[in-house]
Amino acid sequence: MENQAAKNWEPIDFTVYFSFIKWWTLLLMGLEIIFHIWADQSGGGFFYSQQELLAWLMRIIIFSLLGWRVVVNFGHALMVGVISGACAGLAVGVAVAIFRFFSGVQLWKIFNLITESALSTVVGAAVVLLVILIFSFKNN
Repeated sequence: MENQAAKNWEPIDFTVYFSFIKWWTLLLMGLEIIFHIWADQSGGGFFYSQQELLAWLMRIIIFSLLGWRVVVNFGHALMVGVISGACAGLAVGVAVAIFRFFSGVQLWKIFNLITESALSTVVGAAVVLLVILIFSFKNN
């Protein structure tokens, strides 16, 4: 039997990821909250009825730009992209879910805190991963 050297476990330094995604995440939070306020104030029409669809479209665009930024700064590092996208998605999901509490506390909003955060985390990681894979196939 071979004597395998024990692998040293190193913790992930999330401050690097948070400083990397900070401005993109704040931009997305601000845009989405302003969009929700504007759509609610308009009182109806296309933007009110398609509010969630347009909000997710904004998220996908910002997550794609974040994926492009990962490729520019770190190359085709898939794990850096996944962690960056997941952190950005989690932050945006929590912020938007908490923002929804300002219009009144209802039972569904408590569950929305969990589901919106989880879904936004998964979508953020997946979109950034997809953008990195597209750029890596494009360069080959």
